[in-house]
Amino acid sequence: MTYMIQKYRNVIAPIFLYWIICALMFFSGVRFLYAMLAWNVFLSALPLLFINEAVNFYRKDKKAKTIILTLLWLLFFPNSVYMITDFIHISNDRLVWFEEVQKYSASGGNVYSTNILIWLKFLVIGIGALYGVILGLESLYLFYRAVREKSSLLAACLSVGLISLLSSFGVYIGRFLRFNSWDILNPSILFQGIISGISPFAIQFTFGFAGFIIIIFIFYSLLTKGDLINTKFK
Repeated sequence: MTYMIQKYRNVIAPIFLYWIICALMFFSGVRFLYAMLAWNVFLSALPLLFINEAVNFYRKDKKAKTIILTLLWLLFFPNSVYMITDFIHISNDRLVWFEEVQKYSASGGNVYSTNILIWLKFLVIGIGALYGVILGLESLYLFYRAVREKSSLLAACLSVGLISLLSSFGVYIGRFLRFNSWDILNPSILFQGIISGISPFAIQFTFGFAGFIIIIFIFYSLLTKGDLINTKFK
């Protein structure tokens, strides 16, 4: 355990900082939300740990451990991009509204909330979502690079596309059907819930969110790695 904490201290330290922020906000009156955000940001870090260990075993040609950890990564990866949907928790907050004013008024009629707790909630959700997405994209890049190392560019790109679709559907069943990653341990209930939850919206959401993942993955890779074509393990 000490070795793992030391190895991933740069990932774990921001999580503890975020937990402190959530603990401070916990007493603002929306207690369940901040407990949930703290839990979500923890879950968002697991995919990076799983895929990083999978890559290490991959380099050592330990196939069984590589497959197990990669499957765990695939199972938990949706948790990282899922945090984007936590912004729905500001839907009942009035950040801005319109009031009638005289014609050509300098204010334009827009009134912005001066309730600092509302804005802090917005920012805390944003911090968690940003960190979760960054961790998820880094883990997806490690997966992409591993596939690219052993296969063609087309295969690597198709793999990212497939992962994006599967993960987006995972986000759908998590957000709208309220299932969690560990519900796979109860496959009959999970399967029944998924079958009953499939709808035109589910398909639209899955493809739309997959497009979002692919686009931000390309942006992230080009900005932080510089190249998506010639990727090699160091």
